[in-house]
Amino acid sequence: MHNQARQPKSDACSGATHDRCGKTHKQWPATYRRRLIVKLKIAASAALAACLALTTAAHAQDWAPNKPIRFVVPQVTGGGADAIGRAIAKGISDQIGQPLVVENRPGANGGVGVESLMRAPADGYSLLLVFTSLMALNPAVYAKLPYDPLKDFTPLAGMCEVPLVMMASNAVNARDAAELVRLERSQPGKIDAASSGNGAFSHLLIEMMNAKTGTRFTHIPFKGEAPAVQHLMGDHGPIIYIGTPALAIAHQNSGRLKLLAVTTQKRMPQLPDIRTLAEQGFPDFNESFWYGVVVSSATLPNIAAALQRHAQQAANQPAVQEQLGRHGCGPLPLSATDFDRRIRSDHAKYTGIARAVGMKVD
Repeated sequence: MHNQARQPKSDACSGATHDRCGKTHKQWPATYRRRLIVKLKIAASAALAACLALTTAAHAQDWAPNKPIRFVVPQVTGGGADAIGRAIAKGISDQIGQPLVVENRPGANGGVGVESLMRAPADGYSLLLVFTSLMALNPAVYAKLPYDPLKDFTPLAGMCEVPLVMMASNAVNARDAAELVRLERSQPGKIDAASSGNGAFSHLLIEMMNAKTGTRFTHIPFKGEAPAVQHLMGDHGPIIYIGTPALAIAHQNSGRLKLLAVTTQKRMPQLPDIRTLAEQGFPDFNESFWYGVVVSSATLPNIAAALQRHAQQAANQPAVQEQLGRHGCGPLPLSATDFDRRIRSDHAKYTGIARAVGMKVD
């Protein structure tokens, strides 16, 4: 009998269906096959993410508005927030190449302005000026808030921050905050304290003052900052107000009101002779009021990215900061990411204080 001739072994697999051991891919161990599939999926996902990132960046560079943009200022015309908002609007307009039309929508401590933004198309043609109380205080004091400050907005940039100024009518027989506290303690409840509205930041500062100093100032809410300061300058008895310094600076030499203290740790360059509350024996007070710009969170990412770039460029312009400084607003040029962090940090801080002192608005 003749032996059957042996076929020589190949040194390599015969193609895509065999490995070097002669096994087909279907015969590979299950663990190896699973690992291979996972690696392929990861590689595909990374490639897709890179493509999306490049596409978004390109779109952000390409998007540009071709008509005027609404800039909602949720405060009354003529107040400190209005002046600051108009300076910010001018700065962004110069960067973006389109007019920003200021639209004042006061009411509900900014809530009316928020609703105006949320009703508008999320197309990049409606921006909103936001501030500390709107984003960090309202959630604690309003039982039914029609917006979520941490979810309903996309931050564009932080712009500036304002030390608060304690002012008093001429009927208040005190030259500074220390004398005011002693005076109020000697006649509890006899001195009124104005605010720009129930639940406003100026209202919170009054409650903080009462809690920290043992005073009993009687809260009198007004519909905005300008009416509150006008009341101080009228002949309406002893009353104080803690608010933004724009009107205080404007009227400091009129002789119609007194400036008693600044609420931050450092004095204001515009009011160098006015001592801080810390200098007058109240070291726990270090409060400021910031402003920034947001759009609806429903805005497309490429549009939001373009607006963020323009807003941040405006915030860093010396001419813009100089104009804001005339209204007592110091530089706070925060990127979108840093502004988001500031919002969340102050949200936790001020909602905690408001709940501790029992501030509520029906």
